[in-house]
Amino acid sequence: MDAEWRLPRKYEKPFRDALNHAGHKRVDELRAMLVEMTDQQVGAAIQLCGLVAAYTVIDVVGRKWPTDKGLRMMAEKTAESAGANAWHGVTTQNLYLFMSKCALGFEDLAEVLGSVFEDSNDLLMAPFFFTIQLLGTFGPTEQSVAEFLDIIEDAYEKAWLLDLNLLPALMVRARMPQPEGASDGNPGSR
Repeated sequence: MDAEWRLPRKYEKPFRDALNHAGHKRVDELRAMLVEMTDQQVGAAIQLCGLVAAYTVIDVVGRKWPTDKGLRMMAEKTAESAGANAWHGVTTQNLYLFMSKCALGFEDLAEVLGSVFEDSNDLLMAPFFFTIQLLGTFGPTEQSVAEFLDIIEDAYEKAWLLDLNLLPALMVRARMPQPEGASDGNPGSR
């Protein structure tokens, strides 16, 4: 990626619209939307699902890299919170694979979950259902999904500008005890 990470509107709007369709379980609308999008837009939107999922997972586990056990527990809780009315692909195993292999492992969605979905359109819709369910389960309750997505996008834009030599210091800062009542300056933090 470039030194600067900006999300062009031609990718952001379709991504957010697709998440909105998934959030309202409008399967036919999501399917039609994905068919109308360019391959580049679909690819970018799926990549954004992974970035949002990765950010959410790391935020939930106290801003550290999650363990395999932690990911499995998150997948289980996310699937449980989806309930009986969940889209058919939202299962503990599929969520775990998406989070561990795609979002945090940067592996290709089709390679990881291609054999799980007989319909290629279902495969393309899966990341949106996974991501919106993850956000519904673990996203901040005091913010809307759109507001949390703004925070995540802003965080990635700022992160891309940083020199990776700052990472050890950022990790130490994230783990330092904070005085009671002090804010870490992150409006998306728990």
